[in-house]
Amino acid sequence: MVPHAGELAGPEEVRAALDLGVDRIQHGVQAARDPAVLELLAERGTCLDVCPTSNVVLGVAPSLEEHPLPALLDAGVRCSLGADDPLLFGADVVDEYVLAEERMGITPARLTKVARTSIEASFAPAEVKRAALARLA
Repeated sequence: MVPHAGELAGPEEVRAALDLGVDRIQHGVQAARDPAVLELLAERGTCLDVCPTSNVVLGVAPSLEEHPLPALLDAGVRCSLGADDPLLFGADVVDEYVLAEERMGITPARLTKVARTSIEASFAPAEVKRAALARLA
């Protein structure tokens, strides 16, 4: 189960999702507003599937430059990058990586860690994960 939490509702929704014992949460960016929730996410190694462009389009973040992804990463929260709905929001996964570097200032080395996390947290079979991780090395 991967709950959708902490996008339009606040960090308390992320905490409620964590109480379910999940390994991943779709979105979860509102956790950046509560240091205790950030600490819990980092401690548990829960992955947030972050979709910056949709967060801006939906008004969750005022702009990409003010998006909470860098703060989440700085707090030690594991994050993957996703595109939510590329046809609706106009950005695919590659676009999200480019925007994360160009508009959010996330370094290529850090984005490589995000890509690694996305593979590790995926539900892909172990052999697919191993092959994908090998290509990142």
